[in-house]
Amino acid sequence: MNLKNIKMIVRPYQPRLVGVALTLAGMLSLGGCGGGAGIATISTIPTVAPIRITSTPNPSVLPLLLAMAREPDLPVILIPVTNGTEIDQAFANQNAEGLLSMTWVAAGKAMSGAVPDLTLVSVNFWRGFFELTPQTLAVTGFNELTGRNLLLSGPVGGGRNSGPDTLFKAAMKRAGFDPSVYQENTVTITVDGSPVSVVRRHYASGDFRVYYLPVMSAVSVLNSGQLLDDGDGNPQNDLPASASFMVEPAATGIVMQGMMANTAYDKAIDIQTLFTGYMSWPSAELPLGGLSLRASVLNDPNRAGAVARVRTAYEKAANDLMAARGNPIEMYGLVSKISQGVTQYYGQYGLSLPSPVIAAALSSGSLVYRTDLSNTAILPDLIGFHTELLGSAPSAGFYGP
Repeated sequence: MNLKNIKMIVRPYQPRLVGVALTLAGMLSLGGCGGGAGIATISTIPTVAPIRITSTPNPSVLPLLLAMAREPDLPVILIPVTNGTEIDQAFANQNAEGLLSMTWVAAGKAMSGAVPDLTLVSVNFWRGFFELTPQTLAVTGFNELTGRNLLLSGPVGGGRNSGPDTLFKAAMKRAGFDPSVYQENTVTITVDGSPVSVVRRHYASGDFRVYYLPVMSAVSVLNSGQLLDDGDGNPQNDLPASASFMVEPAATGIVMQGMMANTAYDKAIDIQTLFTGYMSWPSAELPLGGLSLRASVLNDPNRAGAVARVRTAYEKAANDLMAARGNPIEMYGLVSKISQGVTQYYGQYGLSLPSPVIAAALSSGSLVYRTDLSNTAILPDLIGFHTELLGSAPSAGFYGP
């Protein structure tokens, strides 16, 4: 198994609509009467308009890829994108009607007016963010990262001002640091022998130095131990990267790749556990990601059947992934479909995700889905969590009826 197949390279975006087959508009039936000749008749069946859902390659989309593989006629079209700007473009230019994302990303889209009628209908992704460090550093807490070079990645690009970046700043604040004051500069570092321009952010509080890199570039930099330019013109001040802020299944893939290269990494900091005080979910989980739909879809009685079918298929896929832990044969059958779906929809961006990596992330408990907590059941804490990350929360309509 070559885990270097997990490649994340930004390419020029070309809008594409990739989806599943639509329900047939009509059905041909043959009838006979009294032994006479058959008469062809056409029975018209109303076409079910598929729900157009956009998503970056984040953990929330994986159950949908499984559901679509299982049900080729599922009334859904997936619009793959690479970042938040392209999410906005999908809603503005490609008639997107739904979003699979971090819950606070969806909340931000609703509050900013980018998608004002967006409604969070379910929270399904509950665990998956870690700070990876070389085992030799023996890091056990966020405070031990002060004064160090850190790497942060988005699903495809560098991740600056992305959902993971927002979570990282909130984690800083939880650890007692002020993420509001920082300076940025652009530096050049070498990645696999090629010079790359990288945005570097220096937080005054805690002396954190964050370099924004695509995930596989971050892996290369972390593995190499190379000194990273800080832009001050004095190479004697340059230091190597000490940690990388990662989401699953990529985090597990990097640990597995390190094992094969005799480089040991720890998921040293469990980001979920930093956010204490919420009583609606376990301490090792957070309401990280889920499905949001436009109110115009939710309020349309003609779309109710499609909404129900997509939600049922999505939640069954998420539940089946969790139930397959401990059953390698069943697990492989599920994750192989997801791996194929990642290649089909996100291969255009240079992304692939091997089945063993997905299986390992799920089986180890590092990647967790659940469907048993409704928005209503967790609403006060969910609003509090979004307020903590964003400074405020959307109106009540965002969280559903």
